[in-house]
Amino acid sequence: MHSCYVTPSHISEDTICISESERHHLLNVLRLRTGDRIEIFDGVGNRYVASLSNTRTAPLQAKILHHQFQPHTPPYITLFQALPKFDKMDLIVQKTTEIGVNQIAPMICQRSVPKSVVPQKRTFRWQRIANEAAKQCKRPHFTHVLAPHGLEKCLGRVIDWDLLILLWEGEKRQKLKEILRNREDAKSVGLFVGPEGGFTDEEVELALQNGCRPATLGENILRTETAAIVSVAAVMYELG
Repeated sequence: MHSCYVTPSHISEDTICISESERHHLLNVLRLRTGDRIEIFDGVGNRYVASLSNTRTAPLQAKILHHQFQPHTPPYITLFQALPKFDKMDLIVQKTTEIGVNQIAPMICQRSVPKSVVPQKRTFRWQRIANEAAKQCKRPHFTHVLAPHGLEKCLGRVIDWDLLILLWEGEKRQKLKEILRNREDAKSVGLFVGPEGGFTDEEVELALQNGCRPATLGENILRTETAAIVSVAAVMYELG
């Protein structure tokens, strides 16, 4: 069954109003017709099975046939990702969303490229990629992409979190796997992943002062995009 995403504000008691972009995909790409059934997700846990109403009218509407709510199950994972070069952030957003990350907070670190203010349209692009990835794997809860901020401001968001982990190539003893297995009760996890050049000593010290535990992913030095994907997968495997 084909699926699409609709914001909660477009869902009434028995009818769902489908956006123009989703309408184009359903009718012109997938060639669906009146009466065909589709899955609809609202991104906050609701899944609907609905049948398309008259496809000749605009906006396109669907009649709700079945509704199911799936509550969020822990752990709640936030990836604090230092901005990488080029379009690597697109890959990070897509793959970590597919794995199960709940929130992505892009960070501007001292070795990030770029170091300046990121245009708002980039955040919108990452959110769109996250939505498409969630639709592809039929996740009822969509990943939320925040606007980029500096490391210090990101650390200010993590008060009362169960577990904060700094992925750092300078750490040689504490493995991520061991930290997670010793904190199986953790419900909220923050993962801090640095840029291509890694975190500076000053940034590492700041993170440790704010409760982050340094961790290594092993002997190999991974690319930032690989470290993000591997670390989110590890948390889902050990705690999910």
